[in-house]
Amino acid sequence: MAAHPDSARENLERIAHEFSSFMAATGGANEADTRANLIDKILTQVCFWPDAAIKREQHVDRGYIDYSLLVQTRRYVAVEAKREGIAFTFPTTSHKTLKLSGALLTDKDISEAIIQVRGYCDDGGIRYGIATNGYAWVVDR
Repeated sequence: MAAHPDSARENLERIAHEFSSFMAATGGANEADTRANLIDKILTQVCFWPDAAIKREQHVDRGYIDYSLLVQTRRYVAVEAKREGIAFTFPTTSHKTLKLSGALLTDKDISEAIIQVRGYCDDGGIRYGIATNGYAWVVDR
């Protein structure tokens, strides 16, 4: 189902507002809260990935993939979710993209999440990996 880009943006703004309200009411979010109230919604309502093509907690040799995004029946994207409080600090730059082999890996939280999702991709024969805390999305291919 193709969606209008403006609807994705509107959905993202609504989801962010709802999550902000959730955070204010609860005082914080663990990984499960971040996944249910932010990441799940972004995947389905902003990226328009069909819920039927999202598998959660699939096992590979190194552990459990938080999200396996399927194309037909094949795992195509692995998503590693971190709780909202895990900050991803990006280097200051004018570029819209950063190389994963460079300054991006100097942030411990980003580096650990990328290494984790890369391992899942290696184990599962998955093409793309994403590490996210719900706000920042680091895509590795």
